[in-house]
Amino acid sequence: MMTLPGRALAFGIAVVAASTAALPTVTGYGTVLYQNVVLSAWGFVAAVTSERYADLHHGPVWSVALLLNVGVFLVPAFMIFFIGRRRWPKVGSVALLAWTASYLLFLFVLFPATDGP
Repeated sequence: MMTLPGRALAFGIAVVAASTAALPTVTGYGTVLYQNVVLSAWGFVAAVTSERYADLHHGPVWSVALLLNVGVFLVPAFMIFFIGRRRWPKVGSVALLAWTASYLLFLFVLFPATDGP
């Protein structure tokens, strides 16, 4: 049986993972977090294969972007989860849901990038 904070964490991971599907639809420069996730994914695929491969094969780039997106989300989420899961399970769950909403705002709305590559 999963605890309330565990369910909140699982929900947050699922929402952030699903939000990766919306990354290719971002127009313009996106946000600072968007650029960090997407350009790091492209750079990793380009370093492992080649820049031309990364430019022409979007599937591996978006797969790495999914892993990076969830990984960046999980760093603060794990801290919130481990701090609040036993002492304050309801507060920890609300904090995890608030972090999920904040992360999505950082990824798509807040702190727009003024320039790009």
